[in-house]
Amino acid sequence: MATERKTLKVVFVGNPNTGKSTLINALAGSDLKISNWAGTTVEKVSALLRYRGYDVELVDLPGTYDILPNNLEEEITFKELLSEYDVIVNVIDTGHLERNLHVTLELAEMGRPMVVVLNMVDEAESRGYEVHPEVLEEVLGVPVITTVATKGIGVWEIPKAILKFAVPRPAVVYPEDIERAAREIERLIKRPEKRWMSLALLSGEWSPTDIPKEILNSVKDLRERFKGRDLFLEIESARFESARDIAQRVLRRRKEEASLDITDRVDRFVLHPVWGNVFFALLTLLVFRFTFLLSAPWVDYIGLVQEVLGGWVASLGLNPLLTSFLVEGVINGVGTVLSFAPVLFLLYLAISFLEMSGLLARAAFQLDALMRFAGLPGKAFVPLILGFGCNVPAVYSTRSLENFSERLKTALVIPFMNCSARLTVHVLFAAVFFPNVAPYMVMAMYFIGVLVAMLTALAMGRVVKSENAAVFELPPYRIPKASVILRQAYNRTMGFVEGAGGVILLAVVLVWLMVNFPSPEDNFLKLLSNWAVGVFSLIGINDWRLISSLIPGFIAKEVVIGSLAVSYLGGEPFQAVGLWEGLRALAEGFASALLGTLKGLIGMFWLPSLDLSASGGKLGEVLRGVLTPASAFAYMVFILLYTPCVATVSAIRQEFGNRWAALSIAYQITVAFAVSWLAYRLAVLVF
Repeated sequence: MATERKTLKVVFVGNPNTGKSTLINALAGSDLKISNWAGTTVEKVSALLRYRGYDVELVDLPGTYDILPNNLEEEITFKELLSEYDVIVNVIDTGHLERNLHVTLELAEMGRPMVVVLNMVDEAESRGYEVHPEVLEEVLGVPVITTVATKGIGVWEIPKAILKFAVPRPAVVYPEDIERAAREIERLIKRPEKRWMSLALLSGEWSPTDIPKEILNSVKDLRERFKGRDLFLEIESARFESARDIAQRVLRRRKEEASLDITDRVDRFVLHPVWGNVFFALLTLLVFRFTFLLSAPWVDYIGLVQEVLGGWVASLGLNPLLTSFLVEGVINGVGTVLSFAPVLFLLYLAISFLEMSGLLARAAFQLDALMRFAGLPGKAFVPLILGFGCNVPAVYSTRSLENFSERLKTALVIPFMNCSARLTVHVLFAAVFFPNVAPYMVMAMYFIGVLVAMLTALAMGRVVKSENAAVFELPPYRIPKASVILRQAYNRTMGFVEGAGGVILLAVVLVWLMVNFPSPEDNFLKLLSNWAVGVFSLIGINDWRLISSLIPGFIAKEVVIGSLAVSYLGGEPFQAVGLWEGLRALAEGFASALLGTLKGLIGMFWLPSLDLSASGGKLGEVLRGVLTPASAFAYMVFILLYTPCVATVSAIRQEFGNRWAALSIAYQITVAFAVSWLAYRLAVLVF
């Protein structure tokens, strides 16, 4: 009577192009089965291997850079890893060990038996490396095989290792509070993959529908402890750091054969004391222009949508006060929130690319000495430069910094960067009051902002306790995966809309109430502004209308000009828009935005220009009658330094909490008054 054969299902997992299919083909010969994964057109490769009394099914899973899926192929791999099988064979391209180990470390947390195959060892050795598989074996506690699949070298060691059924031990140490939270979730999960699942749930990047509600509720409560922190980035950073450390121990360069690889050759230019600085200055300009040139058409389109929706509301013939509330309160409030989305999305694309490619780490290294002189880390250079375009994405970009104190100091000085919204006010006032030296007056605003920011950073160095400076580890250059960058950019943009949107909308509605009650002619905004005239007279501002425009300016600084125009010249009635007229305008605006994006891509590589041709028109004539050049200069300085837009404050609150957001408001108003008073006194002597 024949002995019944045992069966094993083995899944081959790894990054794309690591040689999984070649290994399966070498083991099974021509006994390959080609089909499609259920419900897809993605090719499925599997084979049956008879070995030592076992029928071993070898399944080639689609290549993946991460356990959590970013596309259809990775979705297949993800589902298979959570299904029934016996052993994982993790295939690694030895020459790109650090990149490949990210998946390896995640697989080790799946709690399933595993074998690691270091493939293409010949390529790594030809580049002057010694490969030490015993180090990886010791770290993970599983068999580690070295192979050259194309030559059949080491291939038959794989089935021997499969039969050992070794379960790996997790090799990543996360921050202590994350470890504790993950263990709390693990205790609720009754699956081998409980450690990986607990970390995926905690990161917020995985929200399965088949997880019991009590587990999801526990995860929600635990995530509340980490409010203001990006757990996904912290968990991923720990994995990448572990992968880097392990790779350096497994791959050791032979000194006698050491030669410059591509990373070394590029670094000779990128990290050059002169050309490196030039390169990063140009790269930062490119990021700046990519973010704001490509987002501008879509910000304008959101403005057009607001106008059309407002026109449709106006055409309904509602009570004027209700129409005003719906248009200026609700529609403008939601529009203000959404207008930041294109800017943030493009910023996150750029920052993620710089981080994953290895360029951001080198920028920080190159500029660290200069920025440390001002009390800031090297990586703070990027957020500060982005602050000249918009303070909101600049605050969020501080997430790339290593520790809380560096992030906090950078975030609190960003609002002093002269953003593009303030620029519209400065250009008008410079053209009206200083026509002969308008460009120099605008540049003076930039210099004043940077000076105040640097002095603030130095002062904060004495108040905010600095943590240990980061140790720079420069990763190899990589080409980031587009799907990963797009997903991260989308998730983080939606995080802003969901987290800050309510605060911004509430602020817009509150300003509308101040403008319209008790009556539009004698409202709270006018009463408050009249009360503040005595204080603002110290900087030469004696007209309540100039003061009242600062309050809507808290919503967005470019609103100051419109508010002044309404105060001095009167507002225009709401214009009704027909249904088809509005739809046609939206369609034309969408096409225009697409064309503007294309022009922006081309214009990224041209030098920026500054248009100072504004004369101010009737508003300029009125302003010249109520302000002197000295008081106008002081007003410009106050616009530069006082509390930034509500979205920036909301971003600081979201990242650092209510206390620091409130402190930033108080500090910025205090600094704005102090510097404006000094500017006014000096300007009186000059003008």
